[in-house]
Amino acid sequence: MDAFIDESWATTKSSDDLFLVVVSVMTTDRRKLELTVRKLRRIPNLKIRAELKAWSLPPQITKKVLLALADDPNISIVAAIWQGKRSKVKDHEELYQKLVGHCALHTVKRHKRIDLFLDKRYTSQKRQQQLEEAIREAIASVPGNIVRVFQVDSQKTVEITAPDFVAWAFMQRYCRANAEFYNIIRGKVAHFDNLSK
Repeated sequence: MDAFIDESWATTKSSDDLFLVVVSVMTTDRRKLELTVRKLRRIPNLKIRAELKAWSLPPQITKKVLLALADDPNISIVAAIWQGKRSKVKDHEELYQKLVGHCALHTVKRHKRIDLFLDKRYTSQKRQQQLEEAIREAIASVPGNIVRVFQVDSQKTVEITAPDFVAWAFMQRYCRANAEFYNIIRGKVAHFDNLSK
């Protein structure tokens, strides 16, 4: 079993509102997930950044990817959202690590033997270690877990794009009040928590 974890941040026009969504996409068929993402690069006349991001693509393309994920019988989704005032967040990285840990916990509760893949957010080895420690601490309560954690280059491990698309769909639902994209993958959501205070 493999799980791919990514996040989406957003602010609103009021500038002090902050939204963070972290998503884990679990799959028993990593190859199929990879092919779903790679098909994007074969769409004629579509200008794609080196790193695939849902926000940078036309909505109809994003919808096509979400429909493919919704039709994949091998995947399920865990997600967590936080929304609040940016001015009250003392440490954005601590908030990010908290939500990643939460998603990792509920992923591992479902599959004790799993490989977790995250986008290599940090160039600092110390930061990378802190993130893995946050994950290890979060999943420590799950007895008998066998979990490997990989922080990877999203241009090489393209499957990490899948949770980016799902996180974007959650963001549209909870930050932009547009449930169209979220409703496509809603049936795949195995666990969701709103951790806002």
